[in-house]
Amino acid sequence: MSLWLSLLRHPNAQRVAPSLSRCASTLRANPRVVRSAAAMAAAGGAALASSAAVAHCEAATAPPKFVLGGNQYDQTTFQGRLTHIQELIDMRTLFITDEEVAAAQALLAQYKKLGANPDGVSDEQLWDAQRKVNAVVHAPTGEKMNIFGRMSMFVPANVPIAAGLLMSKSTAAVLFWQWWNQTYNVFNNYVNRAGPTVEMVPLLQSYALAVTSACGIGAFLLPRLLATFPALQALGPAVPYLAVISAGSCNVGFTRMDEIQYGIDVADADGNKLGRSIAAGKVAVFKTVTTRSCFLPIFPLLIPPVFMKAVLATGAVAAGGAAAIAIEVVTIAACMSIGLPAALALQPLQMELDVTSLESEFQGLKGQDGKPITHVYASKGM
Repeated sequence: MSLWLSLLRHPNAQRVAPSLSRCASTLRANPRVVRSAAAMAAAGGAALASSAAVAHCEAATAPPKFVLGGNQYDQTTFQGRLTHIQELIDMRTLFITDEEVAAAQALLAQYKKLGANPDGVSDEQLWDAQRKVNAVVHAPTGEKMNIFGRMSMFVPANVPIAAGLLMSKSTAAVLFWQWWNQTYNVFNNYVNRAGPTVEMVPLLQSYALAVTSACGIGAFLLPRLLATFPALQALGPAVPYLAVISAGSCNVGFTRMDEIQYGIDVADADGNKLGRSIAAGKVAVFKTVTTRSCFLPIFPLLIPPVFMKAVLATGAVAAGGAAAIAIEVVTIAACMSIGLPAALALQPLQMELDVTSLESEFQGLKGQDGKPITHVYASKGM
């Protein structure tokens, strides 16, 4: 306790105040540093202890050297990818203005021109600028993403959808929420696609197929199966889950058919475009299906019913009452908030592909250093 009091009394406490919470967690994760600082404090060197702790904290929380197009967090680890995704889907990014995006782009352009940090600009400022651009601008096209299709809008848009799917009692209600779910998913998949272009006629065809498959599976096929095989009713919440992942998988496949048929851009380690790969496009779509369509729905569709069953068993709230509905909606929102970044972080957004798994045209290539290119990189899409 004396260590934290020393930190608060440190003469630079006001300057480092924005980072104090990160300091505390960093120091708690380093017991050797805490023991050392505590020993200094016990010996009467409180000022020295606090100075050492603050210095260590500032060094530990300092961002890495900025890399244009790189990542502030280690993308080879789940924790690094999770932190990156949490920044991208942060709902506060919905309020980033056009002026802020333009200023961030100008700063990044200045860095690219100089090949180094502009005078007076820190690595942290450059990372923040790149974060703003990535949250608002679609990388393959360079265009601003529609606000309703951004991943930062995914949770608030899906909470009422998940609630509707779980609470639907009639065929009409199931049809409506399946239609609305697939309509939003098509739009979201389009906005966050990995490729630069999409033909509108095939996209509309994909939308029609996605809605038809979702409504057919959710409103007619599964209810008929349940009527034919009553034992399936024991699956409980797994029924809407199976309907959603089946329709969602079709949705992603239909919406991103261009990537399957015509491929996506692949580049070398330096970002130099090497061409389009159909094999890479298929991998990108498959990985999106496994994370977005299969893993993510576990959180809003399977966990809330189990939790609500336990809540109702206590007798504290009545089933179907306002309190029960409010608790279920809050539970769905919490599960979605946790599940979305966890699902997206399962796979790196930037795929690293072995050239032997791609077309022959990408094999035998050499980089600018004359060495053979063994791996290429491509965007998976969100």
